[in-house]
Amino acid sequence: MSRSHAIALTAKTALLSAFLVVSTVAAGGEAHAVGGELVVTFGGDVCLNRSRLTPEASGTRFGATLMTWPKLTRAIRKQTNGDLNFVNLETVVSDKPLSSVQKKYAFLSHPDGVDYLVRMGINLMSTANNHAYDYGEQGAHSTLRHLARIKRRHPKLHYAGLGSNEKQAAAVQVFRVRGYRVAFAAIGNLTNMNKAHRAGPHKAGTLGIRYEKDWLQVLDNLRRVKADYKILSAHLGVERSVRLDPGQRAKYEQALKRAGVDLVIGHHPHVVRPVQKQGRKLIFYSLGNYLIRGARNMAPFPDRLDYGLFGRVYLNFDVKRGRLVATAVEAIPMTEMHAVSTPMKPTEAARRIAVLNQISKAQLGAAALKLRARSDGSGIACLGGPYGPRAKRACVANVASRAR
Repeated sequence: MSRSHAIALTAKTALLSAFLVVSTVAAGGEAHAVGGELVVTFGGDVCLNRSRLTPEASGTRFGATLMTWPKLTRAIRKQTNGDLNFVNLETVVSDKPLSSVQKKYAFLSHPDGVDYLVRMGINLMSTANNHAYDYGEQGAHSTLRHLARIKRRHPKLHYAGLGSNEKQAAAVQVFRVRGYRVAFAAIGNLTNMNKAHRAGPHKAGTLGIRYEKDWLQVLDNLRRVKADYKILSAHLGVERSVRLDPGQRAKYEQALKRAGVDLVIGHHPHVVRPVQKQGRKLIFYSLGNYLIRGARNMAPFPDRLDYGLFGRVYLNFDVKRGRLVATAVEAIPMTEMHAVSTPMKPTEAARRIAVLNQISKAQLGAAALKLRARSDGSGIACLGGPYGPRAKRACVANVASRAR
């Protein structure tokens, strides 16, 4: 072997060692890249068309004006920069009009719009919510059919909550991201607890979070799977109320304890609710709206009610715990969620972070996650190592903002 060849081989080996430090977890016998950071981002409710409008392939209507998908998402495209990027897809997906169930609000979004979101980076979706059945079982099948087609084009897309039967609706999606094993499930509320919208043994639909049998079925499915990180999407809450529903805290904490869930992502109230930290586990009780064309403009409401929240969690593998843990959390207040969703300006955003800290502390006490507002108005909470490079950068920025 030549000297130059030996040097090149040594350098290559060192490089591989730096990136592929492997630890075998005794509990599951799985191999993991220790130090490989994983980032999860998440926004709340998403719908791409106003109630009862015919879906169009190239965009959505603002009166007579067609807003293309790139223009509609221009202010949020850079946000979906995680390894996993979540939204709650609160709409039926169809490329043609359907006959709606008798509801005041019924939403249809074109599959080309959903496909654009996926191409933009969104690759994790909840389909369990009170608008999944706006167009009855035909609408549920339409959504599943179009999402399956989109997934064939974009295999990294994962979704849960809506199924062609009860078993599928309760199913946990397990997949690998950057070598890690991630588990994801979703459950939502049925409109007015309408059992006709509930999935059955041979009927499409979702499960109902208020039905104890359904709730425990999803939790037990999550409990049975082995994963480095478990995420649960939950659609629940009195609309336009920042207060937790009676029993909501106990229910979501049950998910952490019974099913080993690491991150609960909540939505439905259209406003932001408290954020809880339990060890390195997190509960976002409600993110509010993210990009929902069928919703009202929240701007006229007071500070507590007039914004949405986009979250980002940095994860790293903890050898002692044998799993991924959260090392840092970011929160970005959003405005214009009913139109062209946009991060709030720094001063306004910082005020909403303060509001979020207040409502979290008031309702959760010592369990509340405390966020520090940075110079750009976003919130940051650094939870401790082992930090990956992106979390380190985020927490260095936090230190810099504190110094100022």
